[in-house]
Formats: sequence, structure tokens, C-alpha cells
Amino acid sequence: MKRKISKAFVYLGPSRVHGIGCFADRIIRKGETVRVWDGEDSRWVSTRQAHASPQQHLYRRFGIRSTGGYWVPLDFLRISTGWYMNHSARANLGSDDEDVTYHALRDIRPGEELTIDYRRMDERHDNLTRDVRVPATTAARKRSRH
Repeated sequence: MKRKISKAFVYLGPSRVHGIGCFADRIIRKGETVRVWDGEDSRWVSTRQAHASPQQHLYRRFGIRSTGGYWVPLDFLRISTGWYMNHSARANLGSDDEDVTYHALRDIRPGEELTIDYRRMDERHDNLTRDVRVPATTAARKRSRH
């Protein structure tokens, strides 16, 4: 499904969720694509490289943990606003590709903070608590015993 691209700009500001957050400058209608990431603004760093790096603390704290490593900003000095999006269990943005393309899950008011559900960023790792492997579901544990 081709989505309409929102004309909203995303700006940074003080967040009620945590620290700094992303905010909409105008109304974003449900279903509209919201530009918060530059697809060229991330790089893959293997777990081995990340944990051996002097920047290990940055990768662990801000990177998106995935199997075998982290997705991190290409340059921590120049990053897309999307890296500042905070988590909400009732997020107002979702993704079809669980990558860099987000759309409004409902109408979003001007000045409202944009949030995503960190738990949907990777099915095996908990990006809420950072660098923690998500435990297998009860059903998966039962299957692995047989």
C-alpha cells in the first residue's frame, strides 16, 4: 500500500517521556508516512567490534540491538531526529518494515511527541533495557524441550 507522505517537519524538544524527544510541527493524519530517519544515517557494527570499541557505552546505550550486533548512527555528531524518538507502549508511530519507514497509527496533533514501541525493533533483543536478550516464550521453550 502506497502511503501519503506527511508534510510535517519533526523537531527536537524537551520530552515528558525521557530527556529529548521528537515532535510534529503540524497535524499528521493516520496512515501518513512520517520522515524521521535518513536511510543513509546508520551503520552496522558487529557485537565483537562494538564491545571492543572505546565507544562501547554509546553503542550499548543508543544502538538498536539485533542479532550479531548493533545498528548505530553513522556519525554521533550528525544524526537524524529519529534517533531521539522515545518509547511508548502506546506509540503513535508504527512501521511496516520495522526499519526506517514509519507511519502514523492515529492522527497526531501539532506539538505532540512522536513515539515508537522499542519492543518491535527486534524480535530477539529487548531494546527497552538495552543489550538484553528477550527470553523465549513459554511455547517456544516447550518446543525446544521436545
